[in-house]
Amino acid sequence: MRAPKHFLPEMLSKVIILSLDRSDEDKEKASSLISLLKQEGIATSDNFMQAFLNVLEQCPKLEVDIPLVKSYLAQFAARAIISELVSISELAQPLESGTHFPLFLLCLQQLAKLQDREWLTELFQQSKVNMQKMLPEIDQNKDRMLEILEGKGLSFLFPLLKLEKELLKQIKLDPSPQTIYKWIKDNISPKLHVDKGFVNILMTSFLQYISSEVSPPSDETDSSSAPSKEQLEQEKQLLLSFKPVMQKFLHDHVDLQVSALYALQVHCYNSSFPKGMLLRFFVHFYDMEIIEEEAFLAWKEDITQEFPGKGKALFQVSA
Repeated sequence: MRAPKHFLPEMLSKVIILSLDRSDEDKEKASSLISLLKQEGIATSDNFMQAFLNVLEQCPKLEVDIPLVKSYLAQFAARAIISELVSISELAQPLESGTHFPLFLLCLQQLAKLQDREWLTELFQQSKVNMQKMLPEIDQNKDRMLEILEGKGLSFLFPLLKLEKELLKQIKLDPSPQTIYKWIKDNISPKLHVDKGFVNILMTSFLQYISSEVSPPSDETDSSSAPSKEQLEQEKQLLLSFKPVMQKFLHDHVDLQVSALYALQVHCYNSSFPKGMLLRFFVHFYDMEIIEEEAFLAWKEDITQEFPGKGKALFQVSA
């Protein structure tokens, strides 16, 4: 006997609600029952989401008797994702802009607990969910997001964000190439070593460090005035000292070398294109065999507008 389709969400809501104050084993059985209904073609992902949202609406009332109701619902959602009843993006959609916050993060915590971090990281990246959009509007910026994720033990989902925050600090602490390379190896998964985002952060951190050493922020230097001979020599020597680390990650990867050039382009753009800087670094990168000719040509011909300052950069290296 089948329940009429329009009753399914209500029926699933009842199954969830009735299991909320029962044992963990009973909750798991309720999850299995719902998954089975999906496998048998009786219930759909939409039915589950309607039921789930329906129970969420009743949370304030349910919390009186079941204080941990949101944690239990997070378990339900996590099991639904594991059994492929719903996807992470389907779950995320109605919870955007911090709706029922921190429920979405609680679901991710449960997923990491029920499966493992690596599995969740891969699934989350495939989902293309924008994590900033999942936070309350006031918290929708990178720094706050990392803070919240660290608080929930979920910062492993964004290893590059952590890298962006930490790498420049590490270089300032000890700029020796051996120490920097060891720190990267110890803190960044080898899978990310061939990621364009990783290369972008690596190069940006080196360039920021070199700039701060050559022209300290306290210096009243005008970006249109040429650096002194001493500054040019210091710039070159610093770049030479980082060369082994750059080569380690860029050698034989033309696509990553193009990302490195874009990092330089954005660095120059953010510094209002200091006189001659872009061309100088292009020459150094080539002479030091950090970047191959093929990558320079690929950068020149690439028409994506992802990074600011391309027009001016092209003009500077062609002039």
